[in-house]
Amino acid sequence: MPTLYFFRSPISMYKPSYLHRPGAEPLFALTLGQLAQKAAEEWGEKEALVSVYEEQHYTFREVLEEADRLAAGLLQLGLKPGDRLGIWGPNSSDWYISRVAAARAGLIAVQIDPAYQPPELLHALVKVEAKALICAEQFKCSSCYETVQALIPELNKSAEGGTEITSSKLPALKTLIVMSNKQYRGAYRLKDIISSASTEYIKEVNQLQTLIQPDDGCTIQFSSGTTGNPKAVLQSHHAMVNVSYFFTKNLEFDTMDGRFCVVTQFCHGVGTYFGIICSLQFGYTVILPSPIFDAKKSLEAIIRER
Repeated sequence: MPTLYFFRSPISMYKPSYLHRPGAEPLFALTLGQLAQKAAEEWGEKEALVSVYEEQHYTFREVLEEADRLAAGLLQLGLKPGDRLGIWGPNSSDWYISRVAAARAGLIAVQIDPAYQPPELLHALVKVEAKALICAEQFKCSSCYETVQALIPELNKSAEGGTEITSSKLPALKTLIVMSNKQYRGAYRLKDIISSASTEYIKEVNQLQTLIQPDDGCTIQFSSGTTGNPKAVLQSHHAMVNVSYFFTKNLEFDTMDGRFCVVTQFCHGVGTYFGIICSLQFGYTVILPSPIFDAKKSLEAIIRER
C-alpha cells in the first residue's frame, strides 16, 4: 500500500543511465542533501558556519538538524519536490540554512540577487514559476518586504502572519516567508516555519534522501542581465556536487583544515560553491563577516576568527 508520503511528494522514480569516461577519480552520485548528511556524520561537532555580524554559530550537525526542520516546515506548507523556492537576500545564516533545506526537501532553489529591483524580481519569479519565496527583511537601506509588496499589492488586504497568497502578477507564488522577527501581512516568519516542523514531516525529509536523484534539478541561477533580461540556468545535484569537489581540489583547498572567510554573495556561483557546497565537501568552517562586502569588517573577521 502506498503511504500518504508518496501522495504528498510525487518524485520521479526514474534513474537516468549514461556513460562517461572516468578520470583518476570517479564522479560522485550524490545529491546536495546527501552531502549535508555526510558532512554531519563526518564532522558533526565541528563549526560549519560562523556569522560574525549576527553572532551565530552552527556545527555541521546543527546545520543538518535546522535545515531538516525548515525542509519539513516547507513540506507542511504544501511545497513538493521539484517546486521552485526563491531565496532572496544578502548573506546570512538564514540564507545558508534555507539553501541546505531546499536540497533536503527536493526543492529547486532559485538564487536571486539581493540587489534586484521590482521589475527584475518580478521577471525572475515569473520566469521560474516560483511557488514560494524566502526573503530577507532588508538589503542595505531598502525593505525587501516593501519591494515584494509593490509586486503583490494584495498583501495589503492580508492579516499579519502567514497565509496563502493570491497574486495577479505572480499567479504561481503561494507562500511568502520573511527572515525576520517582525510579523508582516501575508508572510510567515522563517523561525515559525522551522519551529512548526512535525516529527512526521521530518521523517518524510529523511525518506526523501533515497528518492531524490543526483540528476534532479538542484539550483536555478541567473545570468548577469548585461545583454537583456537575466537568463535562468538549471543545475543538477550531480553537477554542483562534482564541480565543487574538483574545483576545490584543483585550487588545493581540499586539505585545508581551517576557516574560510566568504565575502561574495551566496546567490552567485562563487558564493554558493565556496560558501556552502565546498565546505560540506571538505569540512572547513565558513566565516561570514557581513551581509554584503565590507573590507573593514572582512579584515576584522579574518583577525578575530584566525
